[in-house]
Amino acid sequence: MSENRNPNIDPNATSSQQPIQEADYPEEELRKYNIVPRQAESCTATGLHSHRRVAKVVKHKVKGGNGITQLPISDRIAITERSWTLRNWYRHLHWRNMLVTVFVPLLGFLLWLIVDIRPTLQTASFAFLHYVVTMLSVNILYHRYWCHRSFQIESPHFVKLLVLIASGAGITSARNWCSAHRAHHRHSDITDRDPHNVRRGFFFSHIGWIVLTFNPQVVEAIHAERLDKFTNDEAVQWQARNYLSLFVSSGLILPCLFCGWLYDDYLGGLLYAGFLKVFLVQQSVFLTNSLGHLIGSRPYNSSISARNNLVVNLLTLGEGNQNFHQEFPNDCRNGSNWLSWDPTRWCLSLLQSLGIVSHLRISSQSIIDKSRVQEQQRQLDNIRSSLYWGIPISRLPVYTPQQFRKLVSDSPGRFYVVVDGIIHDVTPFAKDHPGGIELMYAANGRDATTAFNGAVYQHSNAARNLLGTLRIGVLSGSEDIYWKQERIENKDVPLDSDLSGHAIVRSGSQATASNNIIGGVADAA
Repeated sequence: MSENRNPNIDPNATSSQQPIQEADYPEEELRKYNIVPRQAESCTATGLHSHRRVAKVVKHKVKGGNGITQLPISDRIAITERSWTLRNWYRHLHWRNMLVTVFVPLLGFLLWLIVDIRPTLQTASFAFLHYVVTMLSVNILYHRYWCHRSFQIESPHFVKLLVLIASGAGITSARNWCSAHRAHHRHSDITDRDPHNVRRGFFFSHIGWIVLTFNPQVVEAIHAERLDKFTNDEAVQWQARNYLSLFVSSGLILPCLFCGWLYDDYLGGLLYAGFLKVFLVQQSVFLTNSLGHLIGSRPYNSSISARNNLVVNLLTLGEGNQNFHQEFPNDCRNGSNWLSWDPTRWCLSLLQSLGIVSHLRISSQSIIDKSRVQEQQRQLDNIRSSLYWGIPISRLPVYTPQQFRKLVSDSPGRFYVVVDGIIHDVTPFAKDHPGGIELMYAANGRDATTAFNGAVYQHSNAARNLLGTLRIGVLSGSEDIYWKQERIENKDVPLDSDLSGHAIVRSGSQATASNNIIGGVADAA
């Protein structure tokens, strides 16, 4: 029999009395994150989860070359936490990324100003085709395969081909980009560990994050995403070692030679199929981090910044539905139906039919529909709470029948009507009543519930909403009548069920939803 590792569990208790234990994760995996599990020594809590283990983060001391113990890197003052000065400004910049994302496009622009050459029709067509192929390669290899494993690639040669093409996009190596993207999914809208945190503004989330030095929190988050088999992939390591040469050859030299050999347009191929293509691919990909989190619709979850943006979706060939993607990151699609603009998904379907890729992961349509309905319910709740439904019934004064009769007798010229135990002052509407003022005189000071509900006229839903804004009190002894209406109209308490009596399950109200998150959030990547 295995030894009982939890001292809080009674070995003599029956199985029905034993609490369910928390999952224990392999220590070798936790140590990759500098987390050492230990039994809580000072924990005095009792109950169902009193056996929970706690984890502490170990800060390792670092010895310098002279043998003197130094502070861990995390304890030093990072350059990102210092002000920009004439002496340290260059340390705030990530020069390798600056070279690829700023200096290369700038060089192409300067070259275009100097030579002022216009592309031939063939060169322009090839530049457009090269843009499409490069963007698809980034989407398929970098994003949907290496980041989210939303399908399997059966041919290693196809991976090598995509590596060569995607390297010409100029968005850094897959090891760097995919690790940052995974960290973004894990920490988006939660902490400053998000590499391209949209809360820091459009410029930062667009390009600032990649050309500026990362803060220590982001560095730690990115490194944590490199601890799986992804970074041990031979193709990933090879590309990371040779990225600059691959970028120059695939992104600039090859399109130049291609257009030169076929169309005798070396310079046009370099400028338009090379420099311009690199710039457009870079900016389109960067837009998913900036515009894709600032402008657009949020049909699946409005509590996150990611949005579905049509412009970004068109430019990136299917990567602009960020709200869908953040909710269903492992889906090989970027939309839940074929009408969604997603050429990347169409390309994957073609590759699947050719046997090049397989096991395309598609989220359950039922789960997708639930997220959409819950978001619609959230919007309905917001609209409902913003409307004026009249004075809340719980705040209305209670009148006895005698007090109500006195109110009527003391207020000549006003019309007071009781409907379903609620007193209404219908004076503002009396003259405009479609049935005429005579009916108002007949109902004044009386209970008009039966007449209102069909004996004289079956009033519309709009009429009932209007009547709700005219109420001034409730009649004692009628509590069992109006309490249901009070429950329906209470804007502070969401409705529990729909008109058919089925429970309304809102986002965040599921049985598994809890605010007591231990150790951070679940990995969405």
